[in-house]
Amino acid sequence: MPKIPDCNRCSLYARSNYLVCGVHPFGVDTDSCIDFRPDPNIEEEEQWSPEGYSWYGEELIANRPSRYTEDEQLEILDNHPFFTGICPKCSYRFNLNNQIVHYDCPVCDFVDDSV
Repeated sequence: MPKIPDCNRCSLYARSNYLVCGVHPFGVDTDSCIDFRPDPNIEEEEQWSPEGYSWYGEELIANRPSRYTEDEQLEILDNHPFFTGICPKCSYRFNLNNQIVHYDCPVCDFVDDSV
């Protein structure tokens, strides 16, 4: 019985030793199934990765070292105009509808040197 990895997460999967599912009792001959229906009651299995690596889609890639500490990263998330839309010095509101590359404030002396 050709069973693919998606079968275990499919709501049509029979969980039987004798047939794969009600639609394809003997499985499929391809790498994917056009009748796949994710089972909402089954939790996605977390893919294990070695220290210093992470999964990106189906690919295992090496983590890049961050140039900022965790506290510095949280500070950036809390205060940088890219995330808040507001100048951290004078509270000027940037127009987030425009694609802004550098958030240099036109009101005060705040200069975005994050690059």
